Amino acid sequence: MFDIVGAVSTYVSKYRPYVVQNRMFLAALLLVPIAREVYVDYCAWFALGPGGIPHNFVGYVTQWLLSWIAVKDPRSITSLYFPNRTDLDKEGFLEGDLPEREGTRPKVATYVAPHRQLTDKSTAEVEKSLDSAVRKIAEDNDSNLEIKPSVLEGGSSPALSILESVYTESHLHVPRAPREVFHIHAAEGSAHGVFSWTDAVMIIEKGWGEMHGLSGQALGLPHSYLMIYAPRNSEEVKVVSILARAAARYGLEGKSVS
Repeated sequence: MFDIVGAVSTYVSKYRPYVVQNRMFLAALLLVPIAREVYVDYCAWFALGPGGIPHNFVGYVTQWLLSWIAVKDPRSITSLYFPNRTDLDKEGFLEGDLPEREGTRPKVATYVAPHRQLTDKSTAEVEKSLDSAVRKIAEDNDSNLEIKPSVLEGGSSPALSILESVYTESHLHVPRAPREVFHIHAAEGSAHGVFSWTDAVMIIEKGWGEMHGLSGQALGLPHSYLMIYAPRNSEEVKVVSILARAAARYGLEGKSVS
């Protein structure tokens, strides 16, 4: 009777070194396409530019790890879970009815940081107009607001911020940058802001923005921390300016912002 167990044992003993070598070769062979995919993805991430986390491989790995807890559907108001809504969050700080944004929503990068818009970006002229409009909000309300380099963007973007002399810690803000209420991404015209829950729902429903991937999930970002899509023309600059003022009113706990 053929001894199959013995035959297998003899084969393994004889060829074990080659089997081990082949396994190592196959493992290395499998790692090549994986390494290539990681490199291509890293280059795509790096091309987005700096934005609050290290602009190197450490930052890339950090955002990849954080992506596992990111909001699954940032464009759905069902994701806007807000367990500790205050009376202020139940208020709306928008100026009248918010119009529907025309067209489809832009494509947004899937990376959680930096959070960037990929299509329908502002032209240089429109972005400059938005920057001027936000700076004018600070100038017209200089007893409460100022323009500072955005801490959340690593200083690479201008941020509408509450003056230190009037800031109160009783309100919900981003812990890392508690006085920031709205900042612009200068390279494309999109923005981030902290809004009341009521306004956040309206902004998402009307198509003007979406949640940050980590809103309510990590880094102390409130659920109502939203990306506002880049304006495409002068009329949309006016709308985004309205949103910036709404974020400022919320940050100032209902104080007037002209």
